[in-house]
Amino acid sequence: MAKTIVTHTSPDLDGIPAIWLLKKFHPDFKGANVAFVPAGSTYNNEPVDSNANVVHVDTGMGRFDHHQNSKFTCGAQLVYESLLREGYVDEKDVALTRMIKILTEIDHGYDTYKWNERENDRYDFMLHNVLSGWKMNEPGKDDKYVEKVTDAIEAVYKVLKSKVIAENEIKGGEHFETKWGKGVAVFSTNGSILDTAIREGYAVAVTKDPKKGNVRVTASNTFSVDLTETYEQLKKKDPEASWFLHASKVLLRNGSSRNPTMKATKLELSEVITVLQKA
Repeated sequence: MAKTIVTHTSPDLDGIPAIWLLKKFHPDFKGANVAFVPAGSTYNNEPVDSNANVVHVDTGMGRFDHHQNSKFTCGAQLVYESLLREGYVDEKDVALTRMIKILTEIDHGYDTYKWNERENDRYDFMLHNVLSGWKMNEPGKDDKYVEKVTDAIEAVYKVLKSKVIAENEIKGGEHFETKWGKGVAVFSTNGSILDTAIREGYAVAVTKDPKKGNVRVTASNTFSVDLTETYEQLKKKDPEASWFLHASKVLLRNGSSRNPTMKATKLELSEVITVLQKA
């Protein structure tokens, strides 16, 4: 018999990630149906957790509902902990652990009273607020909310996994000094390295694709970096390569998924580092 996952109507960024967790990681729930009930209710008014084929998340006051206690947790975290105990997820999956932490913070309203600059409009681009916009655009489309957020959560998970790998690659990269501050260079195809390095406090970050040879440089506005001179020097050293300097002066590209026709540089990563050091 097919499993059914039940959450409350107008599902939020707790119930939907809980559904995603079960469908993605638990083999018994891959093809599960999803049903909706008024918040706090149960499927067909049956006692919660009484039917092995029906699982409630974020509603029903059962094992995957957190509203009956004051612990700092949420439905998604309770599902995650269950999957961890059963061996369906690994605690070494740092990306998943970090995702669950943020989901729990959002469910407890940290974005409205604990996070920095909480009045900033940037928070309206976060998934839980985008979900609110979807609900305004298409009221009552619970199935669509689950579908859209599930796709988005999967994408966020991929980004976080890439970020965790990037953090380790940065540690093993070549570190150097520039007039603006510290820099790091890494042989990698991981697109998360550049932004991750800048967030970690590097003034300049460089990657070189070990297969295609394309070089990408990102710098930090915090350190008032201007890559114009670097751009000019690299063009002189390898005029046959494609070089693009963004108007911000902190993004220098010799290859991009947005323009696959750009010609890779023949310069070694060490030569690019030298140019940056002399800028």
